[in-house]
Amino acid sequence: MNETRTAVLGYANNNISQAQLISYQIRGLVAYTVRESFHRWTLVTYLIGITFFLVLLSTAVNLDIVEGTLASARLFGQNLEIGGQEIPVDNFVRWFQVGIITILYSIGVLLALFLTCNHIPTMVREGWGGLLIAQPVSRSTLLLGRACGSVTVISIGVTYLVVGSWTVLRIKTGLGSTGFLFAGLTILLVYSICYSATILAGIITRNGPVSGMAGLMAWIAGHAIYPFHAYTEWQALAFSPGWRRQVGTAFAESLYWTFPKSQGMWQVAVAAAQNEPVSFLPILYSIPFAILCMFLACWWFARSDY
Repeated sequence: MNETRTAVLGYANNNISQAQLISYQIRGLVAYTVRESFHRWTLVTYLIGITFFLVLLSTAVNLDIVEGTLASARLFGQNLEIGGQEIPVDNFVRWFQVGIITILYSIGVLLALFLTCNHIPTMVREGWGGLLIAQPVSRSTLLLGRACGSVTVISIGVTYLVVGSWTVLRIKTGLGSTGFLFAGLTILLVYSICYSATILAGIITRNGPVSGMAGLMAWIAGHAIYPFHAYTEWQALAFSPGWRRQVGTAFAESLYWTFPKSQGMWQVAVAAAQNEPVSFLPILYSIPFAILCMFLACWWFARSDY
């Protein structure tokens, strides 16, 4: 907590606003969380795994490009059959970018939630909680700083993976859309929004695996509820006609507008990776969920005894 103490004590006598003081405190907590992840080997292992993937990507896949089309491709030295078709390189790049984003979304979000699920329970664990809240920092600032630190840890890895993959594509094909970079940012936003549920569960239960499962369930719920919102035939299949269908549909709609719009944000990421127009509405409609979870977490943290 040296950064936090320095931020508070070092500026306590200066004429600074409360907002500036909170900013200094949050920055100190972010630095503390990143350094903690580094010393616990969480961040190091995370970056080593991404480095291995990027090295594999750059060495295992070899492409022969002739006049803007993919003439041949080799994976681990073995020729890949492309059926004698002329595949435009830009199409191949779009497919490849979607593949990377799919891996990052389906596996990366899951790993990110469980890599950081212990950050909040550790903070409120007996002994740690008393030590941290004894610092001249408000509990809400302490929680927000810790949450921002966790998001920063994951953003380091996501940035490394997305920018690294984009660089490999640029070197091998000369192509690579900026939409792919935005798709990576969208995945980071998906994690951040679902992580708010992890924070709330971590504050209440003080249990890392349980808090990780809470974030995962919020993520899955956004996918599971989407068909009942988007397709009327799903409502007809799931609910009996009459008042049961009306009640069931209303309940499904309330769940849809409560949980993160995971499916919608996934579609935004895929469209961005293909360099197609995107809608920001799924992201905007998911932010209230994160705000609600953080508000409840701050409220619970403020009223708890340590």
